[in-house]
Amino acid sequence: MYQAQTTEYEKLIAGDYPIVREAVTIAGDSELKAGTVLASNGVAASATKAKKSVTFTGTPVASKSIKVAVDGKEVTYTTASTTLATEVAGIKAAINADNTLKNIVAATNSDGKLSIEWKTAGKAGNDMEIVVTVGGGAGVEAGDVAVEVVGEDVGDERFEIVDSGSGTAALQEPAAVLLEDAAPGETKLAAFCGEFNQAELIFKEGQSINNFKVKLRKIGVFAKACV
Repeated sequence: MYQAQTTEYEKLIAGDYPIVREAVTIAGDSELKAGTVLASNGVAASATKAKKSVTFTGTPVASKSIKVAVDGKEVTYTTASTTLATEVAGIKAAINADNTLKNIVAATNSDGKLSIEWKTAGKAGNDMEIVVTVGGGAGVEAGDVAVEVVGEDVGDERFEIVDSGSGTAALQEPAAVLLEDAAPGETKLAAFCGEFNQAELIFKEGQSINNFKVKLRKIGVFAKACV
């Protein structure tokens, strides 16, 4: 067996077969770890706008502050009721009324969810950083920022985790191995051929190398047992 090496890609590499690396953009809605086997879901026919969201929970307390910053540009909202949906709608309105933020993003809400969309279509909005700070005693909590829509430019190729059970034929076909951890919308390095430590390859839950080994060999990706 090949002795797994400690490399810049941790223990992924398992041989001397040439590795072809290329930057890819991650689609889907989940963060992916290095070693994830990817499929190409084709190219974007039209540009899309990046959208992210934060979900609030709890019972608001009036006269408390909630701050939302987008790329460092902050707006402060003061709660005025004990109804969660009303207060999230108030945060949305504050963002859309801000002289700076209203030019770069558009906010919407649904019950306790606050969604923020980058106004310009394309990949630039994927880097949008949202920070929510809830003042003490406000009675609510803000969840993690979630990616709702990945911003794309026309012609962008989209990569997701391969899935032998997908209803989309393209997602059943392995195309590459992700070399770096990546969140939706991020552009990271992937390998389109090479020899890899079989134990470090990642597939969807319930699937394994057995679902894809032959298909991987056909594209020049070889999974090897290592010690």
